[in-house]
Amino acid sequence: MEYVGDENGHYNFESTIGTVIALRKDKMFVEEVDNGEDCGILLDRTCFYAESGGQIYDEGFMEMEDNSDIEFKVNNVQVKGGYVLHIGKLSAPDGKLRVGDKLKLFIDESRRRPVMSNHTGTHVLNFALRKVLGEADQRGSLVAPDKLRFDFSAKGAMTTEQIKEAEEIANSVIEKRGKVYAKDTPLAQAKSIQGLRAVFDEVYPDPVRVLSIGIPVEDLVADPAGPGAIMTSVEFCGGTHLQNSGDIGKFVITTEEAIAKGIRRIVAITGEDAEKSSVLQEAVASLAKKIDDNQQTQTVSHKQLNKDVTDLGNDLNNATIPQWRKDNIRNSLKDLKKKLDEIDKARKAAIIQTAKDTANQMITDSPDKPLVIARFEALSISKALDAALKQYKSKSPKTAAMLFSIDEENSKILCLAQVPKEAIAKGLKANEWVKHVSG
Repeated sequence: MEYVGDENGHYNFESTIGTVIALRKDKMFVEEVDNGEDCGILLDRTCFYAESGGQIYDEGFMEMEDNSDIEFKVNNVQVKGGYVLHIGKLSAPDGKLRVGDKLKLFIDESRRRPVMSNHTGTHVLNFALRKVLGEADQRGSLVAPDKLRFDFSAKGAMTTEQIKEAEEIANSVIEKRGKVYAKDTPLAQAKSIQGLRAVFDEVYPDPVRVLSIGIPVEDLVADPAGPGAIMTSVEFCGGTHLQNSGDIGKFVITTEEAIAKGIRRIVAITGEDAEKSSVLQEAVASLAKKIDDNQQTQTVSHKQLNKDVTDLGNDLNNATIPQWRKDNIRNSLKDLKKKLDEIDKARKAAIIQTAKDTANQMITDSPDKPLVIARFEALSISKALDAALKQYKSKSPKTAAMLFSIDEENSKILCLAQVPKEAIAKGLKANEWVKHVSG
């Protein structure tokens, strides 16, 4: 299929006219298909890509060359017995589709374009991994409109720094805007290119299609022992690609994980989806400033700040952003949580000390007062009221004291009491007193 890209990365795809050479319905070859029937179509030529080499199939539609009311929606494209089978449903209210009919083919361009970005991006990633890890042989891949997936051999997990470095190398290749060259080449000549990448144990046709970023395939063939295939991405590939690496846009690694012993998997995104990855980083920086400012202003509750950290962590878990950035943000959130815990610990210690000081001052002002009922500003920190009661027990043992605190934010009232022996002998018990008051 012919397509042309402009300097802004926009591509125009030309339609193709194909002749129906066979129709397949209900596992049988037929001569015609009626309206509303599901079937498979074989054509003498096609612009639709059949699923292979890790790249997903094209979708789109076909219409009769001389009757646009007869339309076939293509939902899947597969290779069957060496033929490209277009699978879908016929819409022909006033006609049929027959062997020999000519159809005008239209792929879903909004689906094909990101697939091309992700496929060229897969080659760029393969090159970057070789630079970072040295040995990282491809073990499989998936190229879809919304993501690319790349499986490779590795002795262990990549570090955050290695993931970041691979992503940076990939983006540097993209920024160079290298032309993407593709050429069918005799297999023996292609295999002689030192540094060319191929899938382990894959059987390739002869001739084989060689895809190179930035260096013409003819130059690589002319100097197979040269450094060309080490300096850039050079692979065997029959998939659909961009014409310029710069058209990929931003490249982001979202996850890196193990899928089997000695096999790792990277998932990445390109283009507009990748551009969204900085939002969470900015949110973390904003929350950090909010926490710092709140130590002075005290305008936001500790409970709300903790909720903000938790919510941001949940957003992070569901986010499609660079793996290395996700690791860094997760560490930043851990630091924020630790800081909040330290602030809360200091806050509680201050409240406890204030409660003790307040109780001591009350005892000094009214020693051995027989009855004290007082509200303390202790929120729902039971240790604060307990510390205050201990002052009465040790310094004013003849006082029956009931201390309470109100925590409006959490809708709680805390009440503690202590009763001297003399009052207990007369029938006043601390637990019954509290129960009666709170009842």
